[in-house]
Amino acid sequence: MAGAASHSVVAPSVATGSQGTVLGKFLLRMTYERVLWFVLAVGVVGVAIVPLLYVFDAATLRETRVGLSQERSLAALADVYMSSGYLSYLGNTLVLAAIVTFLSIVVGVAMAVLMARTDIRFKSALDLLIIMPLFMSPFTGLMAWIALGSEKSGFINVTLRAVLSPLLKDVGPAINIWSYSGIVWVMVIFFCPFAYLFTVSNLRGMDSALEESARSTGASPMRTLWHITLPMSMPSIMGAALLIFILGAEMYTIPGMIGSNFGFTTLPWKVYQDINGVPVRLAHAAASGTLLLWVTCLGLWLQRHMTRRTEKFATMTGKGFRSNPMPLGRWKYAALGSVLAYVMAADVLPFGGLLVSSLMKYSAPAITAEIFTTKNFTDFFMLQNMVVALGNTIILAIASSLVCATVGFLISYMEVRRPSVSTKLLAFLAVLPVAVPGVVYGIGLMWTFLRTPLYGSLWVLLFAYIAKFLPYSLVVCRSGILQIHPDLEQSARMCGAGGLKALRLVTMPLLKSTLIAILFFVMLMSIKELSASALLYTQRSQVLSVLTWHYMDAGNYQFAAAIGVVQTVIMIGLVFITRKIFRIQLERTISKSGT
Repeated sequence: MAGAASHSVVAPSVATGSQGTVLGKFLLRMTYERVLWFVLAVGVVGVAIVPLLYVFDAATLRETRVGLSQERSLAALADVYMSSGYLSYLGNTLVLAAIVTFLSIVVGVAMAVLMARTDIRFKSALDLLIIMPLFMSPFTGLMAWIALGSEKSGFINVTLRAVLSPLLKDVGPAINIWSYSGIVWVMVIFFCPFAYLFTVSNLRGMDSALEESARSTGASPMRTLWHITLPMSMPSIMGAALLIFILGAEMYTIPGMIGSNFGFTTLPWKVYQDINGVPVRLAHAAASGTLLLWVTCLGLWLQRHMTRRTEKFATMTGKGFRSNPMPLGRWKYAALGSVLAYVMAADVLPFGGLLVSSLMKYSAPAITAEIFTTKNFTDFFMLQNMVVALGNTIILAIASSLVCATVGFLISYMEVRRPSVSTKLLAFLAVLPVAVPGVVYGIGLMWTFLRTPLYGSLWVLLFAYIAKFLPYSLVVCRSGILQIHPDLEQSARMCGAGGLKALRLVTMPLLKSTLIAILFFVMLMSIKELSASALLYTQRSQVLSVLTWHYMDAGNYQFAAAIGVVQTVIMIGLVFITRKIFRIQLERTISKSGT
């Protein structure tokens, strides 16, 4: 690199005339681009690829009672890949993820169709309310539904018992969240927004002439929906299904917390137990991580295979396309009621239950004034570890969002404006983590930095967040850059602006709303991230999501609920800032990217 840099400085002085000056500037520009590519490539490989190599390496080491030795052994891999116990955990994981994915797609796509292709009322308000669960951690939602649906002390069961007890002698629980259906219920509610976001923008941009042609030949609205609308949206639907399946397969908090009460164990929960249990089984945890990795890679291949032909039917419409909403007629109230029912189950009840639970001293079979207190919130701001965790959460959210937005923009710009094998390879490596479960990265990063001074610091958590959320930034940035015609930058250069000046004065201002949306979206995702954080944190790198998990695991639901309320209020505040101060609808910007 030093030689290349010195050559680029000497070249203009040796050459003579205008041609020499142009050649010198060209070499200097190429040097900067190559240096930038090299720095980005080193960073992406270090964050995205090296941890995965450490996962495979750890899986081939012999276990001791306190960790791993340096001797090689395939015992852990053989046990995980061949024993009935681990394979049954994998089966539980796949079945649960498949059920959650199917139900989330059905509900999310149905709401997207209603919002994008019909004349349902109150679209602007409902558009935000449907994606509100994104601003609450699924684990926080679990706490809320435990407060709402516990068999004896859940608010719903307590209320129904009080109302119906004068009429019925034995009033049993209406719902029981401590069940398999409870796991599915909570996960589906909080994964539906992903299915909605992936498909609603695609449906809004679809030319309604296709549907009108089908209806003019006698096809019913449902037949048109099944044979025209949904096939045209299949790439987006399959992309949503893949993401939800990965998120469902990597989640261990909700299945672990509820499933441990009736003997249900998933593979990610077993990984967590192998790392934190006694004796420690780190090689087994790493081997389980590789098994999860192969499963998600298989899911990625299936998604690409299934959408390969469907993509031929995609329509890229520009000016003049028609998007006439389909009249619902007598079904308009039923459609509105179904969306409002989801909003009630996903927004109103969980946050209300979380807030009420955070103001209680303890769970009780009857709600009285004596059990309410504000002590949980007072303790939150008085305890030193709470204040430190709040500060760490904010620091990580800001830092990860800035890095993801900057790196995502640079990689996307190089891929779109300087297409080559090297830039496309860099973009591929940066997007690769989207197909890797967070628990796998957590294991890899733990081993990457275990023997370094960085282990246990915020840096490790920052690397985990960057690896996990950089793919979203890259895809959104790439979509935004593709919408900016290169002629705009060329015009600036013809007026005398250099490449960097054209980028600063033309491209970046046009991408302002996209970059701001990425910043706040990554902040939201970082604040509620738990899958990798729970494996990587130490006493000096605690964050709110991890503390919520530990207080919940210890049985202190009320204080955990108070932390969840603070966490949720912060995320809702970020959404308010993007919409009111920056005048950016975060949900619209993210959905337009096709992620």
